[in-house]
Amino acid sequence: MEYKNIIVSTKDFVTTIVLNRPPMNSVNLGVREELFHAVTEIEKSKETRAVIITGAGEKGFSAGMDVSDIANITKGPNGNDIMNAISRSTKPYIAAINGHALGGGCETAIACHFRIMADNPKAFIGLPEVNLGITPGWGGVQRLPRLLGKSKALDIILFSKRLPPAEALAIGLVDKVVPAADLMKEATAFAVALTKRPPLAVAAVLDGISVGLEKGFDEGLRLDIEWSKKLAASKDAVEGITAFLQKREPNFTGE
Repeated sequence: MEYKNIIVSTKDFVTTIVLNRPPMNSVNLGVREELFHAVTEIEKSKETRAVIITGAGEKGFSAGMDVSDIANITKGPNGNDIMNAISRSTKPYIAAINGHALGGGCETAIACHFRIMADNPKAFIGLPEVNLGITPGWGGVQRLPRLLGKSKALDIILFSKRLPPAEALAIGLVDKVVPAADLMKEATAFAVALTKRPPLAVAAVLDGISVGLEKGFDEGLRLDIEWSKKLAASKDAVEGITAFLQKREPNFTGE
């Protein structure tokens, strides 16, 4: 697929997806189609071990759904299809939040496994939908309480709060706040560190946590046991143990 609304690049096992509809990078049918395609292809790629999602420009990570494209809302992949593909991925996703992350933009960020936000006092993150008499439609009602707990999530959603970086960090909505000029450098360094971890073991942890949170403890534990058997027979396990005994850095291949 030719991408016109997003930019996708891969280097050193890190794939970066840029939402490219500045200034606010709102999501229309084109973005949904391209983002879903990119996420689906990334999941199958052995060339990607970590993913960064960010927005073009300095003003917005994403303002969510493009209301001017409302006529196409039932066409193409649904926002939930995309958010689920990200949150259930066996590759770690990092949201590099360069500006406003509101509505579907916030939902995109919290679907990712990690969030790093630029220290921009004019940028806010939140779910303002209730102000409009509607509710977050791309999983925010479910994911935010899992991330922050019930009370904090209710407070943010019911009062349509928009949090600045420092407050988002204080309550755990984002994992780190960095100077705006250093955002991509920090996100890339973190992504590269993740690529050094054994890919199969990373996939096992992400898969187990996702299934456990969605389907319950017993189902998550069942999957953990399945993964443990698979990992025990993997080349990465042999490499990890051998490297440990030889006192050297392991070279994991994801096999």
